[in-house]
Amino acid sequence: MSPKPTPTLSRRERNLADIRARATLIAEQIILAEGVEGLSARRLAQELKVSVGSLYNAFGDLHQVIRSVIARSAEMLASSLMAAVDTAAPDKRSRVVALGEAYFDFAMAEPRRWSLMFEYRAELEIDDKARDFQGGLLDMLIAAGEADPKLDIHRQFFLVLWASVHGVVSLATRPTIIAIRPELAKKYITDLVDSALTRFPAD
Repeated sequence: MSPKPTPTLSRRERNLADIRARATLIAEQIILAEGVEGLSARRLAQELKVSVGSLYNAFGDLHQVIRSVIARSAEMLASSLMAAVDTAAPDKRSRVVALGEAYFDFAMAEPRRWSLMFEYRAELEIDDKARDFQGGLLDMLIAAGEADPKLDIHRQFFLVLWASVHGVVSLATRPTIIAIRPELAKKYITDLVDSALTRFPAD
């Protein structure tokens, strides 16, 4: 059976795809330099040399532009985590610690990406892409810990571990209560993993 031919995009579709690609990169530069508050539809359209209407035709609204930047950041984090697992020692403890440390290192190196991924419009219901991304991170952690992804007790165990590590990382990267020194925070991640794995549920 011959493969289906790739559909040819119309000129309008190509133009919209070009706007989406360029807008994502420019919006990313603005957000990383100034935060989300530095981005506006008018400013982005001016940078792209298109009308605000064309920008909205490509994305729908400014929030979808930001979601596109979040998706790029999520891909970067996922790549960092996968590389950490691939280079870790083969035992589950080493793999889980490697994931935690890579999670921490990414947040320290890219604090604005980190904030964007986990705090942007956090008061609203999570969208499907964010849900899938976070589910993928949990699945990666479960696999590294050699747990059964079909057992709810195993999923809950690693979800609680992830939440604990995430809390430490969040305070270390943007302390809002008490400043945690990064070198101590990273060491504590290892302690958290070691402590948690001694309580891993058998079934």
